[in-house]
Amino acid sequence: MGAQRYGGAPCYLWHSMSPLHLDLADRVAQMDLHPRTIRNVRMQYRLAVHTLIPWLEQHGLLQPRAAVCEIGCAEGGVLAAFAERGASLTLGTDIQGALLSQISDPLWQSLGLPMEFTQHDVIYEDIPVEWRGRFSIVLLRDVIEHLDDPTIALKNIARLLTPGGVVVVTFPPYTSPFGGHQQLMGTKAGALPFLHMLPWSIFSNFVRKGNPVNQEELERLHVIRCTALGVIKAAKDAGLLVLGERYFALRPVFRWKYQRPIPSLEVTAIRSLPFVRSLAMEAAFIFQLPA
Repeated sequence: MGAQRYGGAPCYLWHSMSPLHLDLADRVAQMDLHPRTIRNVRMQYRLAVHTLIPWLEQHGLLQPRAAVCEIGCAEGGVLAAFAERGASLTLGTDIQGALLSQISDPLWQSLGLPMEFTQHDVIYEDIPVEWRGRFSIVLLRDVIEHLDDPTIALKNIARLLTPGGVVVVTFPPYTSPFGGHQQLMGTKAGALPFLHMLPWSIFSNFVRKGNPVNQEELERLHVIRCTALGVIKAAKDAGLLVLGERYFALRPVFRWKYQRPIPSLEVTAIRSLPFVRSLAMEAAFIFQLPA
């Protein structure tokens, strides 16, 4: 296996898992970083390498030198896999400007990956002229369920796409066992599946006993109540075509998030059965802007 160079730093090809070499997640783990940063990068990067990139390749959508944008990129591990794969442009946006400037940008600059990061709100801020019609792939991983209006978000994202470009959306539907993100409470009650489906008058009592930092977001999620069918409708209202659709009873990211051999369990084949789309722990879509 050879190594590619970006800005003078060697980066091993994304598809090699040879024990003789470290992948990007391994290299980040050896750096002097907060354990949470190391965990998040590992989870993001390996999810992209093992799930998102192969899915796009199966559809013939990941062309050499693709221009890729990730909305809500956080530490940038997903985007790094595309940069390593040879993307000509990789832009990461997030509403957390401090995270980008203090962690994401310095991290990947130190590893020589040509990635750009900027603070931006895909709903409440206009799309810069220089971004419009520029990207063949836009990624929206575990973000859309946090957005006040998925239709507005997808309409704005469609303006980023080249004709025939795609947006990849993954998220846990609100009606799934932990779709309310109740684990963010940091309490024993937060480990209970479907707790968030209680009426707010009851669920709010559990929320108030949890981590105060996340209380407002848990209430927002309860109001938004993002569902798979709702996202499909939002995409169609935004003028996008449904090119791919997948559902998982066990999310692919669990293996990397928890560092355990948890298999992903896909239930796409039975999605027409009642409640499968609602109860699946992850819904994943590829939406395409017509050429």
